[in-house]
Amino acid sequence: MKGRLVRAALLCALVFGSLSAAAAAARPAKLTLAPSVDIPLMYGGWYIVATIPNSFEKGMVAPYDVYSPRSDGSLREDFYVRRGGFDSPRRHFVVQDFVNPGSHGAHWGVRIFWPLKLPFLILYVDPDYRYVLFGEESRALGWIYSRSPILDDATYAALLQRFAADGYDTRRFRRIIQVPDQIGKPSFWNDKIRPAPAKP
Repeated sequence: MKGRLVRAALLCALVFGSLSAAAAAARPAKLTLAPSVDIPLMYGGWYIVATIPNSFEKGMVAPYDVYSPRSDGSLREDFYVRRGGFDSPRRHFVVQDFVNPGSHGAHWGVRIFWPLKLPFLILYVDPDYRYVLFGEESRALGWIYSRSPILDDATYAALLQRFAADGYDTRRFRRIIQVPDQIGKPSFWNDKIRPAPAKP
């Protein structure tokens, strides 16, 4: 329960903060969602390898999501993360996700607590379900998910171009540290991340 509330606070702050910022600016064009998402192919583990930095995700190390089916037709999301460094304990939170009918699997809602359900939109999924781009209408938030913790530079650039085509400012994205060797490297989000522990 505690983990659920922590994850709830995180997502609420992220989404409501972005929506407030969007309301103060000109309304952007509507996002183009993925034309079709095969939900069973979304099951399993995903590494979160890039994001638009925000205060509530600051210090994330090795964030990892696992999606699985629930008996009621919704999705179970198990979220794992360390904070500040690889020597921190791995924390686990559970969230419930829904797929909006008629959206061809691309318009998700995240149930933080009843009755609140926040949008989580799939903008692109590659044919082999190796990479997924998630976003939201204000374009203040965006994420790249990958089946692998390591994303080569060419693939990362190509995925950013897909965000750019949907109106995102891709200069705002930073790669998320998934392995200790990435700490301190350019283009990675190093804020509030401790150096990797020395090898014996």
